[in-house]
Amino acid sequence: MNPKALLHQAFEAAVDAAKAHVLIPHLEALPPVEGQTVVLVVGKAASAQAPVAQACLPHATGLVIMPHGHSVNTTFEVIEAAHPVPDAGSVRAAERAFALAQSLGPADRLVCLISGGGSALMSAPLPGMPLALKLDMHQALLASGATISELNTVRKQLSLVKGGRLAAATQAQVVNFLISDVPGDRAEFIASGPTVPAHTTQADAWSVLERHQIPGREALEPWLADSSWATPAPDDACFDRVHTTLVAAPSQSLKAAQAVLEAAGVECWVLGDSIEGDSETVARVMAETALWQRRHGQRTRPLCLLSGGETTVKVSGEGLGGPNAHFALALLDALAGEDGVSAIVCDTDGVDGGAQIAGAYLDSRTLDVAQRAGLSVSDALVRQDAHGFFSAIDHSVIPGPTGTNVNDFRAILIEP
Repeated sequence: MNPKALLHQAFEAAVDAAKAHVLIPHLEALPPVEGQTVVLVVGKAASAQAPVAQACLPHATGLVIMPHGHSVNTTFEVIEAAHPVPDAGSVRAAERAFALAQSLGPADRLVCLISGGGSALMSAPLPGMPLALKLDMHQALLASGATISELNTVRKQLSLVKGGRLAAATQAQVVNFLISDVPGDRAEFIASGPTVPAHTTQADAWSVLERHQIPGREALEPWLADSSWATPAPDDACFDRVHTTLVAAPSQSLKAAQAVLEAAGVECWVLGDSIEGDSETVARVMAETALWQRRHGQRTRPLCLLSGGETTVKVSGEGLGGPNAHFALALLDALAGEDGVSAIVCDTDGVDGGAQIAGAYLDSRTLDVAQRAGLSVSDALVRQDAHGFFSAIDHSVIPGPTGTNVNDFRAILIEP
């Protein structure tokens, strides 16, 4: 068994299980409508999904909102925007999507292909709210270590389109096909739920800001304290016109990886697809599990601990952060070069935090390689510079943009 090759194959299987081809049967099954069909494609998977949507719905028009640097083969309108921090393109994208939704009538259909990353890519403030204020809050939350659910709880209440506001803006029938990148697969947290009901409130958003002591939060009171700016209520009539289907999720990707590993004779324990928390803390807990199984498990065949979700790292040093690479670095430290244990920890979209790197691979030799290169694990952890650490020893995993996003993928392989 080649642990490195096997773990990379498992990661690739997890990613492939959530790629654009999963849309085909759903799009081909859509019945005709009296009016026009318009496709809104937004998120990190947009560049891969748009050509599939156009092939399946040849008479539709559409709008594609995707990250800068992605390439797409489509005649749909395309707007590029930034992630994870919104930019001017994000504002233009949100305003264009809002206007497009408003232009549709009761006989029309809006098909929304939404994937992770859409929160930042399609982002405009509520009327009267300074864009700089919204961006400052977004940046502060990202750096605070807030979970993705907490982040989206706030973003929904500050946005022109999120929290069901886009659905409320149109008279058309809305058909959602979602790829989940959030713990628990809650539709309202995928891209902050522009076309589904929000079950979190203005008070919930304020609670998140206070919990993480976000500076300058008082400036948001005119919008968070006024119920007229709240997201549409879950029982609002606009949602009677919305039909939502989850076409890909972390659980499906973990099962695909599990199939690859079991075919190679590896026993798999799926620890969960929605694990959240501090990257280093979760990594050390999983390291202890792996070490116990290695030393005391009396195993006769390899075991792999599989998990998904979204851990976080609070950036206070000079590094880029990156929750997956930081998790891998803490795991490396806790394993302390234990023989027979290897791991791959990656973000399925190919981008970990602010780095164009998915994550990292490590095994029992990695610590020695790093030490010979003069690198310190503890120093890199303190500076949140896991990407610099793994890049220096060529242990980074760099698949490029994958065309999907079902959150983090972690596989820890324990040999007998």
